[in-house]
Amino acid sequence: MCGAMLAYTTYGQPSVSVGVSVPLPGVEIRVESDFYEPLAPQGEWVVIGSYGRCWRPGHVARDWRPYCNGNWQRTEAGWYWVSDEPWGWATYHYGRWDFNDQYGWYWVPQTQWAPAWVSWHEGGGYVGWAPLQPSVTISVSGYAGFNQARIAPRAFVFVEQRRFLEPIRPTTVVVNNTTIINKTVVINNTRVVNNTVINEGPKTQVMEQVSGRKIQEVPVRDLRRKQEAPVVAARTQTAPSNIATKQQSIQPPVPAVVEPQLKKGANPSVQSQIEKSGVAANAPAPLNPAVRVREGETATPIPAQTEPRAQQPATVKESASPKDTRYAEPAEKPPKKSEKKVPSKPLRPAREKPVAGENNGKAAAEQKQNQKAEERETPREKPAVPPSPSP
Repeated sequence: MCGAMLAYTTYGQPSVSVGVSVPLPGVEIRVESDFYEPLAPQGEWVVIGSYGRCWRPGHVARDWRPYCNGNWQRTEAGWYWVSDEPWGWATYHYGRWDFNDQYGWYWVPQTQWAPAWVSWHEGGGYVGWAPLQPSVTISVSGYAGFNQARIAPRAFVFVEQRRFLEPIRPTTVVVNNTTIINKTVVINNTRVVNNTVINEGPKTQVMEQVSGRKIQEVPVRDLRRKQEAPVVAARTQTAPSNIATKQQSIQPPVPAVVEPQLKKGANPSVQSQIEKSGVAANAPAPLNPAVRVREGETATPIPAQTEPRAQQPATVKESASPKDTRYAEPAEKPPKKSEKKVPSKPLRPAREKPVAGENNGKAAAEQKQNQKAEERETPREKPAVPPSPSP
């Protein structure tokens, strides 16, 4: 959503309203995971006990603590912490800070916005504050589930009242001073009005008297716009680069490689010669298998045929030698189904018809005598004798 004055790239639902009818411009938070990406480059996310995923700042001093690099600014929502740290837009206005010996100070993300999440102390010429614990909630009447005794003395930092409006630095605050803590009292005037957290804190009139300065109230909108502008600009610059990166990562499709095919019956050695010649697979005309191609030479393409081909001859059988096919014999034509081969029988020679003449009678008599002689010489078959019965 964009603001009325400046165009900001935002994400999530509108932030908590602080007495205005339109959502505030800048970064908007909907769920806790919205913090993961923008805070990751400036620290590390760790899992801590029942809190789950928490964040720790990177590149800070060993004795670093929250709410010690910035200044306090009065707004219509109470005292607003203006942080000099790049992650302050999130960690001081959303969520809570806590401490343990293993991780030191760590931040627990939450989605409710506030000018600051601190517990106030005042008295004895000092003003102090400490981060509210994650378990503390705020209702219309003020703190709920809050136990002041649970906040360790080392969590508090103090400054003199007259220096409260000056820039706050680790070198200008008093840390873990039980004497000062015993002279101060809790200021429990933080509350929720119209779904807005009001961080009242020290009274404006008292701070003006002790500091001798007139306090000018600044709209929350202006402070948030200034703090969140670098985050919004970074997200705006990152979005086009991500699109460009994705477009570059998309590679054009690679055309399929088609190997040239030789004509049937060509010498197989031609194929290897073609591969060595480096002829493109998608050449406009097929290669001539009859031409021997040497290395470094280009094969001659077969000219296009404009006339229809003649009728192909009958299938030929390959000769005994696989290298020479010039003396192939035509294959036998298979018989038709309707034709049947009948085996031929030998025919007896026809007897010559006797010619009428003088010797016809003599020849006939001799023929009869020869026939009778043959019959006498050829033994006749004896009839089969039945076997005698066995005794």
